[in-house]
Amino acid sequence: MKDKYLIGEVCKLFNVTRDTLVHYDKIGLLSPKKDKNNGYRYYKIEDLNCLTDIIFYKSLNLSLNDIDRVIKDCSPEQILNLVKEKEIYIKKEMDKIKKIQKRLESMKISLEECIYDSNKVELIKDEKESYFFLEITKENNFNDFIEIVEKIQNIDQYIFDYINFSFLIDEGVLFDDEAEDKIKWGITITENIEKIKNNIESKSIEFISEEKYMYTVISLADNDYDDWIKYVRNIVKQNNIQVSGPILGQMLVTVYKDESPIDYFGLYIPVK
Repeated sequence: MKDKYLIGEVCKLFNVTRDTLVHYDKIGLLSPKKDKNNGYRYYKIEDLNCLTDIIFYKSLNLSLNDIDRVIKDCSPEQILNLVKEKEIYIKKEMDKIKKIQKRLESMKISLEECIYDSNKVELIKDEKESYFFLEITKENNFNDFIEIVEKIQNIDQYIFDYINFSFLIDEGVLFDDEAEDKIKWGITITENIEKIKNNIESKSIEFISEEKYMYTVISLADNDYDDWIKYVRNIVKQNNIQVSGPILGQMLVTVYKDESPIDYFGLYIPVK
């Protein structure tokens, strides 16, 4: 075993880059002796032992500043505190990643429904979740839906993950001459209804649960909202659906074509 190593040799031994070692030297984390004659850095065995510790603590995701403290003047108690702090940080990051993963899974399902369910009306039994529908406004123009957004600003992000922008068409209203003025706009939620009630000024709260329903997906561009109720009426007529309860529409996703938004809704039509 040699008593000193050039920077290139250290790079090969520890699988680190020259830039990394030069940076460590520059910030004073690991500063090998330099030969005055040729300017070469020579790493002694003590330097390599120190580099081993640096690499280990980096694997714990400690910052270079924290590592500098650890390898120069730090007690076991101080290192324990650093490790505990990093453990808490990592747990928070993992929780964030899990939430993102859950949102991605939900988004994937919504997009798959938009792709595969837009051109069919399918009878489904015993699969629909139960929802609480909170009516926010009776505005018939979805572009005025900002009122709903304004009313959920005080809800924490966890609750927001369980919310869907929705509309509700009461049984018997669909073919009413004034149907568009009677359609309710709001949100649906599957849980934490008590916390939602305390944070949102709602006109009414309705529990919706059907064991048998027709399901499809409708897409509406901006100009479709002027007579969008016709889309729902045509689906009911063309499929001879005997509506047995309130029709629920849940926002799935908004996509853009030529910078113009297209909204996709999952449509639940309860049947006898």
